[in-house]
This record gives sequence, C-alpha cells and structure tokens, in this order.
Amino acid sequence: MASNVVSRVDLQPIASAAPAPGAATLGERLDLVGHVKVKVSVSLGGAEMTVAKLFSLSANEVIALDRSVDAPVDVKLNDKVIARGALVAVGDNFGVRISEILKE
Repeated sequence: MASNVVSRVDLQPIASAAPAPGAATLGERLDLVGHVKVKVSVSLGGAEMTVAKLFSLSANEVIALDRSVDAPVDVKLNDKVIARGALVAVGDNFGVRISEILKE
C-alpha cells in the first residue's frame, strides 16, 4: 500500500511593487478590454410564492413585485448591482436612465 507524504514548503514572500511614476495602470488601459461584450440586466423587483401558486398562474394574472412603482431599478453586471436608475421609454423599447453608480 502506498503512503502519501506531505512535506512543508516555505515560500519567500513577494514584495508588492509600486508602479513606476508615470506608468500606466491596467485600469487606465480600457483599450485592452473595451471591445469585450458583457451581459447587463435590469431588475424591477421580485416576488415570493409557493410552487402551487406558481403552477396555478394563468394568462393576464398580475404578480405584485416587492418594489413600489417609483423605486429605482437595479442595473446588474453578472448578478452584481452596479448602478440604479429609472425606467424610460426609448421608442418602442424600455431603457434605464442611470441615477446612481455604486462605488463597491
């Protein structure tokens, strides 16, 4: 029967190097990733219901959401809220007028 032996390995810490004065940081290089497409979604609110209620829904029923009509909507990137805003009409489509960009 083979035995597994685990030995301790000591690694030297890496000193964090500050960027040289005048050097560009990655955040300043939007041109590197500016062409990448991301999926942005807007959340109007949510509702909680039983599975029985969900399966009993029919056409023309209304599901009340947990937000008031004048509450801001959440703008999400990968399910993380990044901004808030108000719904607007853009021709025949919906849009969002951004009112707040979240810091973190």
